[in-house]
Amino acid sequence: MGRGRGSGHQPARRPADLTGIISIAEKNAFVSLVNTITDNMQKDVSNPFDSLPVRPVLGDNGQGQWLSLPLLRHQDENKENILTGKTFRGNIPDTYSTTHTKTHHAVETEESARFQPLGELKKETLVFFRKWKSSVLQRFTEINVNDMTAETSGPYGRGRSDRGVYRAARGGRGGRGGSTGPHCVPTRHKDSKLAARHPPVPNTLWSLHPDRRELLLHIALLILLSLQDYKANSRLLLLKLTSSLNLSFETYQSGEAQVAQGLVRAALDALLEDAAKPDEETGSPKFKMVLGGPVNLTAVLKYVRIGTRQRGLGLSTITAASLLGTMAENAVLMGSLFGINPAKLPSKMLVTFARDIQDFAFVRLCKDPYNYDDVTMLEVSHRRLHVLVALSGFLTDSKDVAETWKFLNSQSELYAIQWEHAALTNLGSALETVIKSTAWESAKKEIASKSIFKTLMTSAWPQPLLRISKIVDNAWSVGMVRAEKAGAMLADALIRHKFQGERPVSLIGYSLGARAIYACLMVLAERRQFGVVDSVVMIGAPFPAESRVWLTMKSVVSGRLVNVYSENDYILGFLYRSCNLQFGIAGLQEIQGADGVENHCVEALPKGHLSYSSLTDHILQSIGWEDFHVQVLNKENPPRGIPRTTSQNPPNPPRRGRYRR
Repeated sequence: MGRGRGSGHQPARRPADLTGIISIAEKNAFVSLVNTITDNMQKDVSNPFDSLPVRPVLGDNGQGQWLSLPLLRHQDENKENILTGKTFRGNIPDTYSTTHTKTHHAVETEESARFQPLGELKKETLVFFRKWKSSVLQRFTEINVNDMTAETSGPYGRGRSDRGVYRAARGGRGGRGGSTGPHCVPTRHKDSKLAARHPPVPNTLWSLHPDRRELLLHIALLILLSLQDYKANSRLLLLKLTSSLNLSFETYQSGEAQVAQGLVRAALDALLEDAAKPDEETGSPKFKMVLGGPVNLTAVLKYVRIGTRQRGLGLSTITAASLLGTMAENAVLMGSLFGINPAKLPSKMLVTFARDIQDFAFVRLCKDPYNYDDVTMLEVSHRRLHVLVALSGFLTDSKDVAETWKFLNSQSELYAIQWEHAALTNLGSALETVIKSTAWESAKKEIASKSIFKTLMTSAWPQPLLRISKIVDNAWSVGMVRAEKAGAMLADALIRHKFQGERPVSLIGYSLGARAIYACLMVLAERRQFGVVDSVVMIGAPFPAESRVWLTMKSVVSGRLVNVYSENDYILGFLYRSCNLQFGIAGLQEIQGADGVENHCVEALPKGHLSYSSLTDHILQSIGWEDFHVQVLNKENPPRGIPRTTSQNPPNPPRRGRYRR
C-alpha cells in the first residue's frame, strides 16, 4: 500500500531511559507540549476543508467565472455579490483545454454535491495524520524517567550519582525537578520571524537554560527519527517545538544537519564496505546489516557528536541509541532515510524517465553543480534531513538551470530539475522577442487601460499582439504539455523511486515550473500520498485559481502553500487565453475560498512574465523563505523594496511595496 495510507516501518519498541538527564516534571511538560502542538496541527489540517465557499459570479453560459473575482474587487462592489451569484454580462468564450476537461468538473449548483469529493479527501487526510500523531505521542510517552530522590536517599544503597540529579534539577528558573509556574509564552522571542511563522504554544519549558532547551529539541529529533522515516509533519512539529522552546531557526538547522551527517556517514560506510564484497551468488552489491552492539553504536553515534555538548548537558551513546531505536543499528534504515539504496539508484530512475520525457535530471546545486545519478557522489557534509527541489519555467541565454537558483542556501539538500532544456530555452527566447517588440509596447498600454481580466473575459486582444502571437504560442503550448509530463515524473520520483528517501521535500517553481509542481501535487493527492511534501512556492503559475484545486493540493502539503501572482502579468494572461478560463489563472489573481493558502502579490514586473527568473530570489526573501544566501542576493540584485503582500491566514502582518529594477 502507498505511503500516504499509513504503511511503512513500524516504530521500534526500544526503551529510552532518560533518568538523570531530564526530570519527571520536565518530561511531563515536554509530552504535554508535544501533545498540544500536534492537536493544533490537526486543526490546521482540517480547517482548510471547512473554508467558507466562494461562488464566482455567473457568466452567460451559466457557469461561475473565477476571473470575475478580482474584477469585482477592483470595481469596489459589495462582496456579497460574490456569494449571491449576480450575473456578470459579457462575451465569455466557452473554451476548454483537454487537460482541464479531464481534471475539473463544472461548478455544481448544490453545495453538498460540489464539496463531496473534498469531503472524502478530508477524511483520508485526517486518518493519515491521526495515525502519525498516535505513533509520535506513543514514542514520547514511552520515555522512562525515574524518581532519583528515592534511588539516592537510602543510607546503604549506592543508587545513582548525585551528579545526574544535579544536572536534571538545574533547569533555570524552574528550580529542582524542572520548570514550574503557569503556562505562558516567551516575553521576548529569540527568533521573531520563526515566532511569527509558528506562534509559540504556552508552556513552562521556555524558561529553562538554553542548553537544556536545546537538549529537549535534540531528544525530540531522535525520537521522530526512531519512527524510521522523517515525514513532513515531523519537520513541522520540530519547527513549532523550536518556536515554543524559544530557540532560533539556526539552532534547529544546525542540530538537524549534525544528526543527518552522522547517520548518512554510517550508512555510506556500510554501503562502501559491502560494495567491495559482492554477494557470492549474484555478484551484486548488498547492504550490510549493522548488528546492535557497543562498538557499532559508538561508531555510528560518534559522527553525530552526541554526548559532547558543553557543560556535559548531552546524551550518552547508549541513551541516544535507545532514542533512535532500530535506526541506530540498521544501515539499511539509515540508507533508506536518505534515498541510498543500491536497488534504486538514481541512474536507473533517470533511464526509466527517458522513455517519456527528454533531458530529465536532478542537478545538485553547490559550488560546482553536477547531475545527481550516484548516491556516493554527494559529500556527507552536504547531506541534510530536508530536501529542496527547484524548477525553472523557462531559460534565457544568460542563465542555465543551476545559475537561476544559486542564491539558495545549503541548509537544505538542494536540487534543481533539468527538464526539456531545448523547449524551455526556445520559450525564453520567444518571450524575449515579444517583450522587445513595438507591438507589445502598444498592446501593454491598451490592456492596462481595460485591465487584464476584462480583456480575458471579452477576448478583446489588441490586433498587433495577435499578429505576433505565433512567435510564442507554439513554444508555450509545447512547454505546457512537457510541464505536465515533468510533474508526473517528479511525482513518480518521490513516491515510487523515493529519490529523496524518507525525508520531506519542498518545491519551488516559476512559470511552467509551477505548472509542473501543480501536476505533481495533483498526482500525489490522487494517490493519497500525504506527508511527502513540506512547503511549496509557485510563482506566476499557469493553472486554475479555483478553490477546490488549491484545497486538493493543500491536502498533500504539510507546511506552507504559497501562490505568488501579479495582476500586471499581461503576458501570462495572453499565453493562457486558449486554456479553460472558467477556473481563473493562479498567476494573475489571489486564491479565495482556500484557507491556509498564502497569497503574495508582485506589483511591478519590468519585463512582464520574463521578470520572474530574475526576481525569484527577492520574492522568496519577501515571503520569509529561509534558504537563500543573503550575501549573493544583495551583491548581484540589490533589493529596492518588496511586493505588496496579501495572505489568507497570514503568518506575518501584510507588507506593502513594489519591485523597482
